[in-house]
Amino acid sequence: MSCVAGGKLLSILGFSINQQINTRYNQLFSPLLQVRNYAARKGTREKARKKKVKVEVKKVGFIPHNLRVKKEDFIRIDRLRYDDAGQPFATDDVWLRKYHKTRIFSFEEAIECHRETHHPTSYGLPNAFVYASFDLDMQAEKVGKLVEGFIRSVNLPHQFDHGEVRNIIAFSKHPELNQLADEAGAAVSGGSELIGKIQTGEVSLTDIQFAVAHPQIMSELSVIKGLLKRRFPSPRAGTLGIDLAAMVLKIKNAIKYSVRQHERQPAFGIASVPIGLLSMDIKELEANAIAVMQDVNKAKPKRPEPFITKVCLTSPPSPELLKIDHEFYLESDKKRDTSYDSDEEEEVSVFN
Repeated sequence: MSCVAGGKLLSILGFSINQQINTRYNQLFSPLLQVRNYAARKGTREKARKKKVKVEVKKVGFIPHNLRVKKEDFIRIDRLRYDDAGQPFATDDVWLRKYHKTRIFSFEEAIECHRETHHPTSYGLPNAFVYASFDLDMQAEKVGKLVEGFIRSVNLPHQFDHGEVRNIIAFSKHPELNQLADEAGAAVSGGSELIGKIQTGEVSLTDIQFAVAHPQIMSELSVIKGLLKRRFPSPRAGTLGIDLAAMVLKIKNAIKYSVRQHERQPAFGIASVPIGLLSMDIKELEANAIAVMQDVNKAKPKRPEPFITKVCLTSPPSPELLKIDHEFYLESDKKRDTSYDSDEEEEVSVFN
């Protein structure tokens, strides 16, 4: 409707264009005029204000070529959760892994394969370390929550030289206990006189990583708590007890390992734990692997899905990943509840 036609209509009804129209006629003249008697909501104003705010785009500086993420890295991430359940078995000795099921080796076969590659005619490392490489599902009990990375230590039934130097100091009022601790491998042991030497600086704690103590000396040991700091003995960490020799052996021979989340896939966990040397007996290596698998499975959240999704045996510098049937070794462990319970006191590693 043009302005002229609108003016004629108003003059016919007895109104002039400049005359104020009563608000009760707003509905009648809604095609011509709209009057709002309310203000905008506060949320509407906030939304409009946020739209006007400019988002600053941070400029990324020059990244050296050796620090840039390569294309093959993304391809590798897509295969982290690769499920080959629907793929056929390979009918030949050589096959493409993405088109066939991953071969599952027996523990003995996997060790023998690594011994062949580390033979003096190949890598020439017959005494190399054997690692159990774990792929873990870090999904927690609640949807949207993930299990955070953690550090644990496990005592293996068959010990080996793990290559780490762990100096331990032992405190006890009984000379015979100190002697047993020395025979077990303690670097320094003693009673009240040792505490006094530490206070005066005659004995340095710089090269000491761990400390164990007998309960009877704890009242005297409290004076150097500030010097020991996190090394101060406690029953929760397994460094305070009656048997000093057993605690020293446990610390020296325990295997420390860490479970971490993947950099770009936090729901995917990775862990690599040494289980022995290639020169060890296969049965001993297998017993160590079972102890490690059961210890890792103790961190399983309370959900029906498995925590450990894949276990492979590796032996650097060989890049071979030989998959083993980890579920077979965990079947005997299903009868007892190994799920993580946040209400119970969690075992604390002495390496934390």
